[in-house]
Amino acid sequence: MLADALLKPGPRANAAKSALRRYDESLLPVYSIKEFKAGVLTKYVWLHGKLVTTRSWEKTLTQLRKSAMSPFRMRWVSTAIEALEAAEHKDRAITLGHLVGKYGALATPDVFQCDRYRLTLRRIIMRAWKKRRQLTSTVVHELSCYPEGDIVEERGLIELGEVDCCPKDECCLAEELRRHPESLLKMKAAIAGEPRKDENVKRSQVLRSLARPGHKLTTKQCRYLGDAVFAYFCPPDAIILTTNTTDLTPLAEALGKKAEAP
Repeated sequence: MLADALLKPGPRANAAKSALRRYDESLLPVYSIKEFKAGVLTKYVWLHGKLVTTRSWEKTLTQLRKSAMSPFRMRWVSTAIEALEAAEHKDRAITLGHLVGKYGALATPDVFQCDRYRLTLRRIIMRAWKKRRQLTSTVVHELSCYPEGDIVEERGLIELGEVDCCPKDECCLAEELRRHPESLLKMKAAIAGEPRKDENVKRSQVLRSLARPGHKLTTKQCRYLGDAVFAYFCPPDAIILTTNTTDLTPLAEALGKKAEAP
């Protein structure tokens, strides 16, 4: 939801914002901001960085094609394509005349396309991060071990800074999660009935470990929990708005809660 509302092309952003307007009160957990920054925003910044370093539209496309050949990079490429769609939809104000004035004879179509997408992506990224806490009526569940920080631009490259938690001992969510081990085991049981994909296996393992006394929740395991965090911390009388109902609905229903798509 956060990514759709702040980063995606028109129809998806409009659907997300329209869904939020259906409710008098909307809550955004900081865990969503953490996932947003470490996930889709990182991929947008990655593509922006390619445009900066190659200084060429054609070379950037070549990089994307090479990345698409790796099964481990397919999600990155898919999100990068969405970023290009968002940039195309967002802003067509940068004209060839503007770039000719800036670059003179070097304003080739390749340079034009590269700079157009680079500048528009920069605007989308910076605006999304600035607006992250303004989308809902309230931001809840601050994370004491997460340095939300800010993003900066250095030598043309966007630097996200820290994207993970930095706990002194363990994740700050651990103590609260341990209070209801039965809820953790209910979500684990729900996952058992779902497809055996990597993220489900990892989430199930962390839920099982947390339900046992003495387990320390690491930064990596905090990431593996993912949608289980939203299901666990959602108030009983609230509805989880998500674009990922496939994974979140079984977790929410295991706890007697509801998840809906925008």
